[in-house]
Amino acid sequence: MSTKVQPSSNQPARLVLSLVHLLYSILQQLLLLCSWIRWKLSTYQRKIFLNEPQNSTPVGCRNSTQLRCENDAIEYHVRGLEKIPSHLVVILGPEEPEYKQLAKFIFWSMAAGVGHVSFYDHRGTLKQNHHEMLNYVSQQPRGESEQIVWTTQLKTASGLLPPRNGYRRRVVVSFFSPDDGKRQLAATARTISNQIRTGSVSSPSAITVELVEQRLQNQFHHIPDPELAVYFGSICSTYGMLPWQIRLTEFLPLEASSVGDVKVSHFLSCLYRFAKCEQRFGK
Repeated sequence: MSTKVQPSSNQPARLVLSLVHLLYSILQQLLLLCSWIRWKLSTYQRKIFLNEPQNSTPVGCRNSTQLRCENDAIEYHVRGLEKIPSHLVVILGPEEPEYKQLAKFIFWSMAAGVGHVSFYDHRGTLKQNHHEMLNYVSQQPRGESEQIVWTTQLKTASGLLPPRNGYRRRVVVSFFSPDDGKRQLAATARTISNQIRTGSVSSPSAITVELVEQRLQNQFHHIPDPELAVYFGSICSTYGMLPWQIRLTEFLPLEASSVGDVKVSHFLSCLYRFAKCEQRFGK
């Protein structure tokens, strides 16, 4: 005697689940495909920009100044970056300062969203003659919503940067020399030592990392520690720059043999490499 098998009551539910799973898999593959296409387009556009002849004028910029065109290109290319350094330092080694060329880093940094840009010259020439760069920058046109703050013009007694006052973009420019490095750290240590003798600091146990950090911050207008330092040539050296503040700084070559050879493509390349760096903070 044969027994008739009744269809399972769960079969429709299984079919629905299978269909949902199939649709989800297709959607997931489509999203991956779109992500891959977007990445390929971004890579292709970056290669075109970085490899284009330096004397050529990019499309859409033929009626603009070269500097404005470079800034527009930077704004476009940094949109997809996951992180931008808050403080960029340009290091001069054996190179002689070229003030007009170095001044471009100020405008490029502002276009990229870098809030602080500093220049370090171990000979002190750049800091001593920083007015050359200031004069050049003041002659260049910029938007009404853009502000450049020169820490050399601030009163050291206040220790703080001025308020933004509604400016959409602001870049704080500083100039450093060996006087601001080991010598400033030694001067801070002497000051704290004298305050222990006079009673301003209660005891040696009150000297902490936070205390030294606060004293140095007061000297440097509370600007953040450098996150990215760029240098020319193939020799990576700090030249004694700010030994306390560069504990977590990423050092990258500009891949330009001299100051006069640096282009916006070299600047962008450093930003791309910095965005891919993973800082583990000692872990």
